[in-house]
Amino acid sequence: MIQTLAKKGAVSDPETVIFWSDLLGLARSIREGEYEISPEDRPYRILWDLISGQKYYRKMTVPEGFTIAQVAARMTRLGIGTMDENLALMSDSAFLRQLRVPSTSLEGYLFPNTYYFSRGSTSREVLEMMVSRFWRVVSPEWRSRLSAQGLTLNQGVTLASIVQKESGTRKEMPLIAGVFLNRLHNGMKLQSDPTVLYLLPHRHHLRAGDLRINSPYNTYLHEGLPPTPIANPGAEALQAVVFPKDVPYLYFVSDGHGSATIFSRTLPEHDQAIRRIMRERRTEVDRNNQ
Repeated sequence: MIQTLAKKGAVSDPETVIFWSDLLGLARSIREGEYEISPEDRPYRILWDLISGQKYYRKMTVPEGFTIAQVAARMTRLGIGTMDENLALMSDSAFLRQLRVPSTSLEGYLFPNTYYFSRGSTSREVLEMMVSRFWRVVSPEWRSRLSAQGLTLNQGVTLASIVQKESGTRKEMPLIAGVFLNRLHNGMKLQSDPTVLYLLPHRHHLRAGDLRINSPYNTYLHEGLPPTPIANPGAEALQAVVFPKDVPYLYFVSDGHGSATIFSRTLPEHDQAIRRIMRERRTEVDRNNQ
């Protein structure tokens, strides 16, 4: 094996590695696997890695707000299953029961994080890793607090996924969670753009006709929360729903740049805030066109 690595340019001093492996009787202890080795590594480090099974781990980062389709695509690009296989497993009822996921898919339960796994890891193993991380973050205390708010775990994760998509900054998340909870408690429609965009995965902005799509995910037509999460929320969005701000607001509107959100108590105040933002946008466009 050492000579093979040397021919590939991975080991600059193979004789020294072989000498020490023979002297210490470690040649038979070298493990098969996939390793990350640099010609700059010292011989003893290379030998130690080969006998300790220090394999090369593949890296996959799942950003906050990724959907299961985006996670499946990223897994596929890393050689973990096919797109169809990954999506099918993410909705497999037996697999969901095994993972204790109270939903119809893993949407919302694939915790955003950076994961490392070895070559040969299966789709099942990688998904189990992500869901296991979710359960470590969402503690029994958090689940108890959701219940005290009248939310099931799945409803809490669903609301957190909406907060994740609606928030421009992490600081705003508890405020936005408070607004949505106020609307839910008052029997108002959530009227959240990201819930409709979930039905249109290749679009980033709504058109007027989109608001008429007859789907339980269209929170402009239907009261309450969508039936499942619309993305995989991060820890901050989940925490915002578990510990929301007690606010008097029922409305909010973003400036469109993700840098400021205006919160309002009444519909006239909200309409005024929208007009203000529209004026600022027109002024900015005119300035750029000059």
